[in-house]
Amino acid sequence: MAGPPHPAAGVRPDPGALLLCIRVPKCGSVSLVAGLEQAFASKRIFYFPNTLDLDGRVSHLQRLRFCRARLQNLYRHHGSFSMRAVCERIRRQATPGDLIMGGHVDFHTAQARIARPLKIITLLREPVARAYSEYHYMRQSFLRKRRLNRFDASVLHKAAGRCDFDSYLDFLSAHREIYGDIACRYLGWDGTEDIERFSTRDVFHWGALEQSGSFARGLAEKLGRSFSLPHANRVAVERSPVTPAQREKLERIYAQDMILYEWVRASG
Repeated sequence: MAGPPHPAAGVRPDPGALLLCIRVPKCGSVSLVAGLEQAFASKRIFYFPNTLDLDGRVSHLQRLRFCRARLQNLYRHHGSFSMRAVCERIRRQATPGDLIMGGHVDFHTAQARIARPLKIITLLREPVARAYSEYHYMRQSFLRKRRLNRFDASVLHKAAGRCDFDSYLDFLSAHREIYGDIACRYLGWDGTEDIERFSTRDVFHWGALEQSGSFARGLAEKLGRSFSLPHANRVAVERSPVTPAQREKLERIYAQDMILYEWVRASG
């Protein structure tokens, strides 16, 4: 695959921006968070809760579950149940170069709520491997729960816990408008904008989990201080044992994610 195009003319990063850690599920986000906590020990880190309530589009009960978790996390980290008050605090107190991090946050929601220039830090993962890893993670989490507690699991946890992988993919395909292209949903790339222009405008640093060493070195250079990913992810470099038919289905479910990932990997 050809490398990324030259930077788009007329697009410049904002030196006064806040940095936003976007944690795409099963893309090494635990290690990313741990590394950023160390790298930003001398800066301020502002907690921001989960923002994408995909399950709430499937079930009203799941919407209540999402709201409950958000309120709990807001109070735990900020001593407030008000999302508006927390965003106002970040607007007033954060200085350029401070970090916003916490839950699984999508760029568009954070940008609209905080109303300050934001630049993304994120790790992506090959979409087929990411989906395979997510299925097994959610299935194991669901099956470890006591039976009475499984009622309170997420929609995808229930689907993974009750279905084999083929049936799970059928579920994702039937709800592709909700669960498809998950990385693009978090990052806010709609598949039509030139990726180089999007990257120059909205991204501080991104990379592929499979190239974690290059990602860490590049971020340390941009930050001007040490950064490392402290937790090894053994499965990150392994090929997922999916069949050709399963891969074809996943490549349809995550078609735009595939394009974005390949561009980021090529540019790394």
